[in-house]
Amino acid sequence: MPDQANPCLYEVNEEFLSYVEDFLKESDLGERVRKLSRAEGYLRYLFFELVGNLKDWKGGDLRTLVCGLSYLIPEALRLCYQAEDGVQETACSIVRDLIDLTFSLMRRWKESEEVKVVGSELWTMLDPEKGLADEEEAESLALRLSTAISSLLS
Repeated sequence: MPDQANPCLYEVNEEFLSYVEDFLKESDLGERVRKLSRAEGYLRYLFFELVGNLKDWKGGDLRTLVCGLSYLIPEALRLCYQAEDGVQETACSIVRDLIDLTFSLMRRWKESEEVKVVGSELWTMLDPEKGLADEEEAESLALRLSTAISSLLS
């Protein structure tokens, strides 16, 4: 199992879990970012599937989407700070894309002021034109955001 610290990940479907496991097995940073992007793409796919079928907003796909977002944001952020050059830019843009996807989910499903505030702050900290913010501060925000996203399921 990929992450003992995020119990929500136990509730995702097998397909998403396989993307996460592929990502975790990879040691090359460039390949890790590529595999992270595949996992992010799968969550985007689930979101659009849910939008097309509003009756299933309580099913397993929603749980996978919420838990997946909760898990991938801190993981992507770690890569953002570990990688260099173009790989770093890609990893940071994945974090921002995941936050954007979270905001889209909230507009269609359930609002959370904490997710909005923390997500917006983290998104701004990762602006490539301004440079990266302090890593510890960004990680703290990512963990707060992860917890807030998971709490959307309650």
